[in-house]
Amino acid sequence: MPEIHQGAGLLGFAAGQGPRLLPVLSHPEATMELEVLWQLAMQLQQQGYPVLVLDATAEEQAQEPGLAPWLARQASPRSDDMGMPTVVPAARGLAQLMDGEGAAAVQALADVVHPFAVVLLYATAPTVAALMRDQAVTPLIIATPGEAALLRSYSLLKQMAACSSLPCTVAVVQAPGSRRDGGERVLQALRRGSAQWLGTRLRGGVVNAGDEAELGALALQLLENACTMAGREVGTAPAYSPGATRYHLGQPH
Repeated sequence: MPEIHQGAGLLGFAAGQGPRLLPVLSHPEATMELEVLWQLAMQLQQQGYPVLVLDATAEEQAQEPGLAPWLARQASPRSDDMGMPTVVPAARGLAQLMDGEGAAAVQALADVVHPFAVVLLYATAPTVAALMRDQAVTPLIIATPGEAALLRSYSLLKQMAACSSLPCTVAVVQAPGSRRDGGERVLQALRRGSAQWLGTRLRGGVVNAGDEAELGALALQLLENACTMAGREVGTAPAYSPGATRYHLGQPH
């Protein structure tokens, strides 16, 4: 586990508590959103938290074993020695976990990911709603300016409202150099739609993708929205599973 960050008292996140799990909602048209997810993972890694990204949109393969073999104890995860976030496919493993109850599934996940401090779960709204129904967690929606992105983000909010009572946070991320008012319009439209049609009060903000300080602040805020996973197993990190960090978000699968 990392050294305690100077803001850890406010975040309620310190060594010995177990990994923190934050769901990030996925959608098929994601492009810039995947880059932002990687940047957030990098920000947390650079602040001393070993990060694992579970990509539930990609299926485990022989050359990219991912979560399923970890759950079957055929391989063991370990944080990257080079200080990079670890990204692995997780579709089959998540489907296996979903066969159990929500709390038991999260505990089983915690048992295999304990070498990491932060776990970002990139998955669909129904998957997140089912897995996290017993957890105090706030899933993240990464949005971008534009009408198409606005409609996609609202669709994710609608799906979550239909499946779960979990509140969501929206981060509208703008390309470097773009006008901030475009992102503000998207956020305000999502807030109005959430209040009028879904009966929910939306939390969110606008972030410049080229501003390291804003991305770092968002990454730390995300820890407040995460839940602590309490598994049965404790101990040192097991042996590293070859190839685990060569997988990249958004690669063809």
